[in-house]
Formats: sequence, structure tokens, C-alpha cells
Amino acid sequence: MRSGRYELIDNLPISHDLNIIYFYLLIIDIIFTNISWKGEKMSKYIAPTYFSEAFNCPRCDVLAPQKWYVVTRGVEGELMIESAEERALTGRAIAFLGNKQHKHREAWELDLTICDYCSKYTIWENRKVIFPYKIFDLPDAHVDMPEDVKQIYTEARLIYKHSPRASAALLRLAIETLIPQLNDYSIKKDTLNKMISELVKKDIPEHIQQGFDLIRVYGNEGIHPGQIVIEETQDMVIYLFNLTNDIVEELIARKQKINEAYSSLPKGKLEEIIRRNVRAKQSN
Repeated sequence: MRSGRYELIDNLPISHDLNIIYFYLLIIDIIFTNISWKGEKMSKYIAPTYFSEAFNCPRCDVLAPQKWYVVTRGVEGELMIESAEERALTGRAIAFLGNKQHKHREAWELDLTICDYCSKYTIWENRKVIFPYKIFDLPDAHVDMPEDVKQIYTEARLIYKHSPRASAALLRLAIETLIPQLNDYSIKKDTLNKMISELVKKDIPEHIQQGFDLIRVYGNEGIHPGQIVIEETQDMVIYLFNLTNDIVEELIARKQKINEAYSSLPKGKLEEIIRRNVRAKQSN
């Protein structure tokens, strides 16, 4: 073994690239645990995004700077962990992990981030977090969301970690399923764009139209990538979950809550209100 802080480990059997990498990450965990990092807790949440300089750490949940490391294969087939910064400047590896030659290359990209606050590592494979496995803090479906819409929403929530693009596409399907069920507007099933157009004709509030179009456009990009790179706008996809709930709150739940409270008024008061409204309409 070579002396120094980072050592070349020879003659270790490697059956699968990722298995050996995960084993050596235990060693790296010990190394970096002893390094002092300065961090600061912040209230704003920023989802982990590939090669971002700072985000909420999946290990400690603190918004903190992250240092990036790239797992590469050397000229002799050895696996190496390099500082992304030093690699860009000098190309010099700072860690070596085994040197067994492989007969073929696997189609993977592996990166590590070390949190500036907790000093723990996060593993990225093909630009997505694979360790620690974490269910993102996405909102549950609104309690007044129609059941068939809720099922689609829940599926979008469960799949977000693995594919924000698929989540965006499913949220688009959720609102496409929701619109024909809005009793106040009586919209017939059609393409989503045409249904939103019909809602505009029926004077739906502009901010609700904008919300529908946000989900429509991002959902379309999830299916047919174009001008928007979903992987680079994950914060927006997270917002779409809240937006879907907000739309249900405004178009369904709020009316139900007011109606329930209104119907609890004494019968005499309700009759007075009805007579007043009749007189007001007749005066017009």
C-alpha cells in the first residue's frame, strides 16, 4: 500500500464497480468525519440539484455549501475519487480505490458531495441522489382532492425521487383529470389546453389559469423535453405539488367550507338573506 493520506489499495477482488465503491465509501466516511467544516443553519429549502454549490443536505437537512467529488476510472482501470475543483484545475486525483483492470466499462456516472455542515457524504449516480434513500418532503394530497386525482398525485409524489420529469407529467395528468370534475364550470373532457381555454371563457380567476398552465407546460416538458430542462428546475417541480393543492383548495375546498359554515346559520337568517338577494336581482 502506498503511504500518504489517500492510499492506493491493491489486489482487491472487484466483482461489480458500484459494490466496491460503496465499500470504500465507508473508509471515506471515516476520513471526512475527522475534517472540520463550517456550516450555518438556514430556513430556506433548496432541493439537492446536480453540481449545485449549496442545497439542503440529504443527511442533515441543513442548507449548506457542498463540495463535489467525481468517481472516475484511471488509465489502468483503477477507480479514483477526485475533487471536482482540483480535477478541473490540475487533473490530479486525491484518492485511489483499487486497480483491477475491467474488461468493459459500465454506463454510469458517479459523484459524491460532502456537506460543509455535517461532513457526511451523499452519493449521486447519473446525476441523481441514490444514497441516502430519502422520501422528499413533498406535501400530501389535499383532503378534498377527488379520489381519482389523488391517486395520480400520490403516484407523482412517490416517483419524484427517481424522476422529477415523470412527476411533472403525472401532475399534468392530475389536473387534466380534475378539470372536468369542477362543478362550477361544467367543462367537457378534451385536451388540457382546450379545457383551460374553456375555463378562461367562463371567467376563471387569472391566477388559477396561470397555475393550470404552469403545470401543463412543465408536464409537457416531462413527456417531450424541449426548452425547459426539468432536472435543472427541480424546485419548480416541487412547487407544482403545492400549486396542485392550492388549486384544489381554491376551486373545491374553500367553497365547501364556506357552504358548510353558511348552512349552519339559523333558518330565519337564511330566509332573510334569500329575500334580500331576490330583491337585489329584481332591482337590476
